[in-house]
Amino acid sequence: MVDKKHLEEILRKLPQSRVFVLGDLMWDEYIRGDVSRISPEAPVPVLLGTSEDRTPGGAANVLKNLRDLKCTMGILGIVGADANGIALQHEREKWGIGDQLTLIRLADRPTTIKTRFMARNQQLLRVDREKASAIDEKTETEVLKAFERSIGGFDAVIISDYDKGLLTRRVITEAIKIARAKKVFVAVDPQVKHFRDYAGSDIMTPNEKEASEGIGKPFPQSDEDAAAIADMIRGELKLENLLITRSQRGMAYFKDKQAVYLPTVAREVFDVTGAGDTVITVYTAAIAAGAGHVEAMVLSNIAGGIVVAKLGTATATVAEIQNELGRPLPELRIVNS
Repeated sequence: MVDKKHLEEILRKLPQSRVFVLGDLMWDEYIRGDVSRISPEAPVPVLLGTSEDRTPGGAANVLKNLRDLKCTMGILGIVGADANGIALQHEREKWGIGDQLTLIRLADRPTTIKTRFMARNQQLLRVDREKASAIDEKTETEVLKAFERSIGGFDAVIISDYDKGLLTRRVITEAIKIARAKKVFVAVDPQVKHFRDYAGSDIMTPNEKEASEGIGKPFPQSDEDAAAIADMIRGELKLENLLITRSQRGMAYFKDKQAVYLPTVAREVFDVTGAGDTVITVYTAAIAAGAGHVEAMVLSNIAGGIVVAKLGTATATVAEIQNELGRPLPELRIVNS
């Protein structure tokens, strides 16, 4: 069902893909060190910090994935009217986006920062500094006007929802309508809170927890459970295509009366941070490069496996994916209902 030569051809075409990102921007900050004792002040570990670093996260990590695939890219988001917002803009400008970078600065909130304290490979604590309340009606209008101006030259848009205030019901639903009217492919990385607002998108990529909670059903315990949840989602949200990521069980793609199950590639997992960003980025870029949905799933599954074997918010390059294609592909299982 999937031809390796065609997958390699799609990989070669990925840099021709033009993908826009609409979503929540933030910084992912890491404070790393070692723990050798417990604090005498409280029963907590003492982290002896040895290094600090930070990288663009959230929707900015989707953009970083596009950059490392060498796609043409653009982004629209909000930041605080603060030094961290300016730094995020400067970081994006280094990536050569040019006039396809639109950051709306808001005085009523800080730029979101997620700080993770790491003892070697183990996360001890995460601290979020943010204000995640919904943007007001005036800002919604500004965002939608900027979105409509921006996406005409793109093949696809990724809606990257981290529930940090940008993606209100109005912004989501009207952005999907604008994109569909311009024949721009719409891919959504969803939040449970907004689940039913994504109706009419071309593909959604929830994990099993998001899929089950979003539709109000128990967590799936079997392929049959996952398929039943997928049928409900596709029916209620009028989705032609649905991809559910299933952690160690791989992925499943649903369309019409057919389910295609893809097991994950066995590898050691170091950090799942940002893996969902990589999956939706590679999937969408592959579709924009002419891939079918099952081919896009295979490539995104490979890319997701690459990033979970890395520490921190990571990406996968075309060369890394190409290298993995040299190995046997997991066998697809097709179930018709």
